[in-house]
Amino acid sequence: MRPARTGVVLTQVGGPEDLQSVRPYLRSFFSDPDLIRLPRWLRPLQGLFAWSLSTARAPYSRSLYASIGGGSPIRGQTEAQAQALERELRKRGLRFPVFVSMRHSQPNSLAAMRAAAQAGLDRLIVIGLFPQYSFSTTLSGIVGVRNALAELDYHPEVIALEEHCDDPDYVAAIADVTRKALHAFSAPAPEVHLIFSAHGLPRSYIEGGDPYLSHVQRSVKAISAVLGHPGPIHISFQSRLGPQKWLEPASDKLIGELASRGAKAMCIVPIAFVSEHVETLNEIDIQYAAIAKRAGVEEFDRACALKCHPRYITCLANAVSRHAT
Repeated sequence: MRPARTGVVLTQVGGPEDLQSVRPYLRSFFSDPDLIRLPRWLRPLQGLFAWSLSTARAPYSRSLYASIGGGSPIRGQTEAQAQALERELRKRGLRFPVFVSMRHSQPNSLAAMRAAAQAGLDRLIVIGLFPQYSFSTTLSGIVGVRNALAELDYHPEVIALEEHCDDPDYVAAIADVTRKALHAFSAPAPEVHLIFSAHGLPRSYIEGGDPYLSHVQRSVKAISAVLGHPGPIHISFQSRLGPQKWLEPASDKLIGELASRGAKAMCIVPIAFVSEHVETLNEIDIQYAAIAKRAGVEEFDRACALKCHPRYITCLANAVSRHAT
């Protein structure tokens, strides 16, 4: 029997590449039952909900993407990560093709699985580019892959790697970009408030068994131990959407509260983002920076997203290598 032909699939949420793509992206986003979990009695109306909310929110979202150059950089950065991972695997003697599977933009799950089928692969290692597992991201990406496989009537073995929240190489990569950001501050290190800002999630998800909060806490604990930062350390959550109760504290509110207590220097670490998003380039760099300035914060900066940081690519390659045979 010949050995299985193996490929790697990197899943991401995706993002609109231009302003014309914003509404279709939002409609797909809000249609995702793993990402937007409506009450059971409303689920038959998810399509109508997605159409209505995407129509209402599109003008505001377009303004956000316009502020960062007219589209999301996520496709280019994710494809660069895939290429870097493929190169690293080849150094290890693993000639595994690496595919990008975006849940709500191109190249989508169907395109990725069609390419894998055309390559004759019978084994796929699926990695969510989400260090902390969540129904809304990791699970959604896996569901997208499985739905595409079913649509194509393609039946490879699928190995899903679901989290790497405290993997030593991921931790080292975050610590490195954080250390570089902290070195740029003129304030003494003990006076710099380090804020690990994770993407928010409704509390109902956590109550329903989503391990995301505990994974964020594990990440922060591991990174803090490596950094040894002498100043205050906080965890907060950003990107709230809708009226339900979300994880707290909200990042924007925490910035204001810390400033009201005299904090003058703050460094944000976007711990759940491994590529730049509108949430980093607009929400943190523009909106939160403005909040901090109005509140009297003298130094406000953030660590960059990991992108192709060598230690992060090593983290992904090690995960693949563990399942290579």
